[in-house]
Amino acid sequence: MIFNIQRETLLHPLSEIIGVVEKKQTLVILGNFYIKARDNMLRITASDSEVEMVASCTAEIIEEGEITLPAKKFHDICRALPDGSMLNFSLDGNKAKLQTGKSKFSLSSLPAKEFPLIENIETYDTLTMETGNLRKALSQTTFCMAIQDVRYFLNALLFEIADDKIICVAADGHRLSLSETNFINKNNINKQLLIPRKGVLELQKLIRDKELTIEINVGKNHVNFLCDNTSLTSKLIDGNFPDYQTVIPLQLEQTMTADKNTLKSALQRVAILSNDQYKGVKFNITKNILKIIGHNPEQEQAEEIIEINSDIEDISTGFNVSYIIDAINAIEGDTIMFNFKDATSSCLIKHPENNNCRLVVMPIRI
Repeated sequence: MIFNIQRETLLHPLSEIIGVVEKKQTLVILGNFYIKARDNMLRITASDSEVEMVASCTAEIIEEGEITLPAKKFHDICRALPDGSMLNFSLDGNKAKLQTGKSKFSLSSLPAKEFPLIENIETYDTLTMETGNLRKALSQTTFCMAIQDVRYFLNALLFEIADDKIICVAADGHRLSLSETNFINKNNINKQLLIPRKGVLELQKLIRDKELTIEINVGKNHVNFLCDNTSLTSKLIDGNFPDYQTVIPLQLEQTMTADKNTLKSALQRVAILSNDQYKGVKFNITKNILKIIGHNPEQEQAEEIIEINSDIEDISTGFNVSYIIDAINAIEGDTIMFNFKDATSSCLIKHPENNNCRLVVMPIRI
């Protein structure tokens, strides 16, 4: 296996997929990239057995072959080389030889046949959508995914294809976020997928700076995303996500609207003196006035009063200030609406005139 490639050409695909490689692996070989050289193309794969990413790039292939190399070391070497370097790659037994100019490197390798590739995925449905629409839906929901919750279905994103909409939903038991995006459902697909947290986060990275069309292939146990010469395949979680429609409250007559930037700035100031562990702040809402109060065990206190638009006579409730700031960041526009039933019930947060993004936050006692 021998090939020549420019440093920038190789570094881009390596950087696209390096995030999949975990520092601690159950299998040693999963700390490696699987590299296949054929037909003047390099096909580079990273996997943690749950999520697999494959990126391709052109190269001058002198001798075809396949091998696995330590992922982090290979990536770090390419990143550290000078711009414009031409990298010469060859194999000498179980050692990979890398040379550019006066720099030489020797890396240990493991046999390619031992790398556990995800192969022969049977695709049942295929759809396409714009990366911009998908990126927006993910940014409005992924921050609500749980982290290592025993309720495994919460450590995931619900990706629902329903008629002419893509609906993304995430929840962690304390809050829920929903984002709807219109798309043309040519094949009349109606399905719910539970994509694990890591697969979702890698998908966000994949489409972060791209304005392209992404192809989504749905299988029985996997989902595959194809975008710009990079493929991401993730196992699906076998389980049922809670019925999110029953969680989102309806017909809440007590509402308040506020300027987003004014409210966010006030919350950030009050948060400085809130309890470090619970991040709780109190909302005292009266007609056209919101008083935000935060305090901590050191008997320190912060108070902010802002003008709002509301007919609420008197509601006093509490929230995790970080959850409210996350909600403000997710809602587009200059104005945000809070909908209340009473002081002890969940609060619905959205744009006053747009239901495409809705967040539900449970109150806390302060």
